Amino acid sequence: MHLHSSIRGAVAATLLVCPLASAQTTEQLPGFELERLETNVGRGTLLVGNGELMVPGGLSISLIGHYQRLPLRLNDGEQDLDVVRDRATALLAASYGVQPWLELSAQVPFVLWQHGDDPTLAGLSELAIQGVGTPVLQARLGLLSQRKGYPVNLSADLGAGLPLGTKQALAGDAGPRFHARMVVGTTVGWLQPSLEAGVLFRPPILMEAVGLEDKRATSAEVRLGAALSTTGTGLRGELGTRATLSPQLSMDVLGGVRFPLLIGLDAFVLGGPSFGTALGTPRFRVLAGVAFRSEPPPRITDLDPIKDATLQLDLDKSSPPQREDRIRPVGTWELNALSRGDPQETSNEDPREPLRPYQPSPRERIVLRGEIHFAQGSWELPNEVALLDQVVLRFSEQTRKSTIIIEGHADRESTDMSNMTMSLHRAQAVWRYLKNQGIHWTQVQIRGFSSDWPVSPRPATEQERQLNRRVEVLVVTETAAPITTQAPAP
Repeated sequence: MHLHSSIRGAVAATLLVCPLASAQTTEQLPGFELERLETNVGRGTLLVGNGELMVPGGLSISLIGHYQRLPLRLNDGEQDLDVVRDRATALLAASYGVQPWLELSAQVPFVLWQHGDDPTLAGLSELAIQGVGTPVLQARLGLLSQRKGYPVNLSADLGAGLPLGTKQALAGDAGPRFHARMVVGTTVGWLQPSLEAGVLFRPPILMEAVGLEDKRATSAEVRLGAALSTTGTGLRGELGTRATLSPQLSMDVLGGVRFPLLIGLDAFVLGGPSFGTALGTPRFRVLAGVAFRSEPPPRITDLDPIKDATLQLDLDKSSPPQREDRIRPVGTWELNALSRGDPQETSNEDPREPLRPYQPSPRERIVLRGEIHFAQGSWELPNEVALLDQVVLRFSEQTRKSTIIIEGHADRESTDMSNMTMSLHRAQAVWRYLKNQGIHWTQVQIRGFSSDWPVSPRPATEQERQLNRRVEVLVVTETAAPITTQAPAP
């Protein structure tokens, strides 16, 4: 959002030619979109995406408040006119995953209030205090995904700004605008760096409203961005920058934090300075808001043998994982609607005996055992769950009656009731994934064990605690009946 330097000088000259004390006419600034900052919708930081798409059926909704200081000042080298000194806007944005390769989003901004110097002193009509900004529709196309084994996430964004903004509030262009950009991101330990590059095409800005000839501003801008954020489910940090390369340069640098309020609901606060001489570049910005995100477990169908080799798999072994010491078992919940066992075996068990982790009978054999670990306070499946593809593959290879056992566990994160709920939610997340892969509910048993069967009873580090926040998945099949011979009686 800028005017060519010659046009900017002409605007300033026109303002200052009019006597400040006795203006006889009231001309109006040409309507154009003053806002230069475009926020990211969906995954990634507030300023720059990370190349990752929402999974199909995933929904993200954000409500952002935005304050700017001195976004529009005109001068001729001697006098200044702060056309907009303070400006507060709001942004409602939403994103939805349609296909694994397609995500659609929309943004609608609003000007809540703005004020500055009295424009009538310079012969200009007053600006509207409030108005609707330029709505933006966007399609994000996934090109590469770490979910499919690639080292980075890569996406292409194609969007259009609709000419529906309130021009009297400097919130709308005379025609539609279009943008295209590429975004790449990855995860390095507990950090997520990302980069983006793109171009914005906007309609030319006509200056006839202030008595000038029909001159046009440059209608293309190159935009670059970079961001760095931390991972996890608790307090997270974000740092991002976005630069616009045109006849006039502008750059924004924003840093802040993001923290959870409720499950799926985050709050964030960011702020920082802006640099440049382009119109619409403030001294600094402050953004705050909330974001809600809900996603089903991702569907991953491509197997990566290299990553599969690093999974905690124990093939063709019937012995359960070793425990550091014996934990007194307590009662647990079992989802009977999803559990089908052998009625005869069930009747032989002592009804007072609490449920224990699965132990195969002499007639059964474990063909695959693996674990999926979760972040604290979360039951969202991690991006890398190739274990579940192995489960589906090994299960389909069995010729005898087979069952998939899903056992959820929790760390001592909260109360016993909360831990029980958490362990069940984690097991259900795994079950939903297997269901999407075509596994029938009659072939699955699912249980929650709260925090009663930890791998590490007395964890001292975060890695040990994460071992307890897990779901154990087993593929169990029947063994062939042993061949017996009976010797003739003497």
